Amino acid sequence: MARRIPVLLGNVDPDFLAEVRALSAALDPITPEELQARPERIAEIEIAYGGLGRDRFAEAVGLKWYQTWGAGVNGLITPEIRERDLIITNASGIHAEPITEHMFGMLLMVTRRLAEAWDQQKSRRWRGYDFGARVDLLAGKTLGVLGVGAIGGHSAQVGRGFAMRVLGLRRTGEPHPSVNEMYRPDQRLEFFRQCDVVMNSLPLTPNTQHFMDWDEFAALPDGAIVINTGRGATINTDALLSSLREGRLGAALLDVTDPEPLPPDHPLWTMECVYITPHYSGSHPGYQPRARRIFLENLRRYLDGEPLHNVVDKREGY
Repeated sequence: MARRIPVLLGNVDPDFLAEVRALSAALDPITPEELQARPERIAEIEIAYGGLGRDRFAEAVGLKWYQTWGAGVNGLITPEIRERDLIITNASGIHAEPITEHMFGMLLMVTRRLAEAWDQQKSRRWRGYDFGARVDLLAGKTLGVLGVGAIGGHSAQVGRGFAMRVLGLRRTGEPHPSVNEMYRPDQRLEFFRQCDVVMNSLPLTPNTQHFMDWDEFAALPDGAIVINTGRGATINTDALLSSLREGRLGAALLDVTDPEPLPPDHPLWTMECVYITPHYSGSHPGYQPRARRIFLENLRRYLDGEPLHNVVDKREGY
């Protein structure tokens, strides 16, 4: 009898289950409900698409490949997993459009004073002259993109569409067609000195922890706007708060924070130039279908012995 490959499918619907089964008769899909009913099967699992908490990886002794539902893996890669002969792939790429739109939406809310206009509408006031000298243009501003991957590259492209000058900072320093000038991490202060707007989509790794720290905030021009949709801990919150309190930042637009979620008494909640969304910038109705397409293509590749897409470098952490 031919060997079957046990595949754990977390949180699946019947259509997706049928798509997996249609790929190959060699696949043996396991749902979370089946695993709960027969917990001993965890040792058999060879492939998992989500559905497996970090605390259970040690039990999954047969696991060879794990596909995450999202892009970030900072909460997954322990020293044990880093040393283990285990392929990890993610859903990198599916966040580029929604997160870019979210960042520019937050940015335009500030530069065009849209939140204030909404407040006027709720009280039925018409005071357009209040805004004249306080609105601003993106055109002609310098946009600094931290992390020029799928999200950063798309953000750079959109920034160019707004007639912004775009600077990028990435580990390799490799050029990007939508970036006017690219910088490496050892050139970060020169990079930050020029940025009217910073869009941070960095993953959280040992090298990016507090990537924006006291020196980086001090280097920013007065009135700069900082946007973070990567991971909260890539920014030193104390340094951010200090810049806001001293009036040096124009605004902080945060979809992620450190700590996360913010405690109810945290000062960021009530600061005048801070706008917070609760870590949903990557969400959109097509998220799960797009993530599943990445997994299904990788599953086909796995069966055919081809290299997988979106393989995470466990040493670098992304």
